[in-house]
Amino acid sequence: MNVTWVNKVVNFTNLTKGCPLHKSNVTPKLNVSVVTLYNMSKKHEQLLFFGISLYNSTFNYTMYALVYRAERSQYNFTIVTRIFTDPKTGEYRAYLTGMNIAPANEKKSLPVGDVILTANNLTLSQYYWTLNRVLMKLRKHDETNWIWGRSAYELRHLSHLVRLKLPEYNQQKAVGINVVMDISKCSVCKALVWVLCSIGVGYVGCDVACGEVCLPFGLAAPLCFAVCYPTCDYVQGVLIGGGCMLGADAVCSRYC
Repeated sequence: MNVTWVNKVVNFTNLTKGCPLHKSNVTPKLNVSVVTLYNMSKKHEQLLFFGISLYNSTFNYTMYALVYRAERSQYNFTIVTRIFTDPKTGEYRAYLTGMNIAPANEKKSLPVGDVILTANNLTLSQYYWTLNRVLMKLRKHDETNWIWGRSAYELRHLSHLVRLKLPEYNQQKAVGINVVMDISKCSVCKALVWVLCSIGVGYVGCDVACGEVCLPFGLAAPLCFAVCYPTCDYVQGVLIGGGCMLGADAVCSRYC
């Protein structure tokens, strides 16, 4: 819920890797400017909206990022949306979203995920409201009932926040891609134990270890990193003190 957490989640330093210029043989150096356009911070809730500009002497491109996190008594909810714009007009073109819910009760955690595509052009608040409706339908059919029900509630709340707090950034429309996952601290912790013990405890930092754990999540990797980084230091300390013979269940007992 602070600047360090936001930087790790949104990963501003690697934004240029998604730019076609990055793949060319002659890659000009791009400067990155990040401006906080809105910041709402409460005790258990935070909404951030950024303007991100990539530029040099011949190139200028602006995109946006929304980061929302809520800490509830029964779960933690995180959502990160990147808003890609038209290079010429600056109008919204696509929303790319990763979303995660981590239940406090690990018995309600499930290794599940869904990808949702919205083909209609929607404002940002309409986009979150549409995702809420999709998850409400998904929850009726299988064991994901509780997970997607709570996620749908947060999406409804976020839709209202965007409409009320960000009206100037809620006028344009775009299509969307959303990845929804249930990434728990318990599952991430156990994966960290396996990675650290296989590579060698103390020989790698949390950047490397969390990379091994989270990169397979693809679009949802930033959400996994948000869980992994604060967990990794604890896991490293336990393994250095007690060794890998403890096993994942013993190391991760505080999370499972």
